[in-house]
Amino acid sequence: MQTGHKTKRAGRIGLKRKRYWIPISLLILIIGFVGIGAQFTPKITVFLLKSGLELASSNTNSKHTNESEGVTRVTDVAYADEGRRSSTVDIYYPSAATEPLPVILWVHGGGWVMGDKGDIADYAVQLSQRGYVVVSMNYALAPDTTYPVPVMQTNQALSYIKNHVSQYQGDPNNLFLAGNSAGAQIASQTAALLTNPNLAKQMNITPAVEPEKIRGTLLFCGPYNLRTVESTGFPFMRTFLWSYTGSKAYEEDPRLDEMSTVLQVTAGYPPAFITSGNDDPLTVQSMELAEVLKRRGVTTETLFFPTSTEKLGHDYQFDLGTKAAQQALQSSVQFIQDHKSKELKGQIVR
Repeated sequence: MQTGHKTKRAGRIGLKRKRYWIPISLLILIIGFVGIGAQFTPKITVFLLKSGLELASSNTNSKHTNESEGVTRVTDVAYADEGRRSSTVDIYYPSAATEPLPVILWVHGGGWVMGDKGDIADYAVQLSQRGYVVVSMNYALAPDTTYPVPVMQTNQALSYIKNHVSQYQGDPNNLFLAGNSAGAQIASQTAALLTNPNLAKQMNITPAVEPEKIRGTLLFCGPYNLRTVESTGFPFMRTFLWSYTGSKAYEEDPRLDEMSTVLQVTAGYPPAFITSGNDDPLTVQSMELAEVLKRRGVTTETLFFPTSTEKLGHDYQFDLGTKAAQQALQSSVQFIQDHKSKELKGQIVR
């Protein structure tokens, strides 16, 4: 009887172990398949990154017109008639505005594979409260859509602004291109496209607006030399560039030089405000672009915090509870004030 009892007990223990090992084995198999699959396509890694981001945050974008703290927001406006579903913008403008205001076209970040125009909603409100029209754009994301589509879409968004922004109290002759992270790369390359005829010809894109209407660029924490950016150690950069170029061996892509703003700027490039945190691997890229622009004689203002004891990571500017982010916001506002056209110099910005 004692032996039988031990046998039954051992059987139950064995059954419990099997119950544990079945899901563990399945998990190991899934991890294995994911690891193998990620060698052939960036979509798996991108999917996991997006899933993690969605779990960590919620989308604050809402599809309607509303007013918040003196700012009117109009969402999901199509900027390209023949377009992709991604070709939409959110527009923010001071509700009490009575005269034309400078316009900021903002390109969101996300490694060219993630992100949404609604991600900068709080920041757009902050800028709009200070007297600006902010147009936050979506663009087609990699790897489903690859370069140069986002640059083409940014040019299309400028065309829409040129023809329609006056409906939202915007001045189409006072345009500023802005972006963060990968969006800063797109915005900076678009500015080069508008001011470098050789690049426009190479890309077979007709600039949507005259160069003089772009009064400046505001570039936050971006990559600007795509031949060297992976060496910064920024997480998942190889996956991002594989996705955006469409080539795993992205280093061999002949278009990499045209994508690198540091290689495409001319003396005609718009004045630039460039900033990045002291704990951001991409800061060296911002410093390189600033130096190149200065050598070309382009008016360039920078904010890098080399002596700060505070660790300011990637996209630090969005954490408005910090002194550094407030300084970046105020510096951005001052930059716009300094470079908007003379006709608007007399307007007061809070």
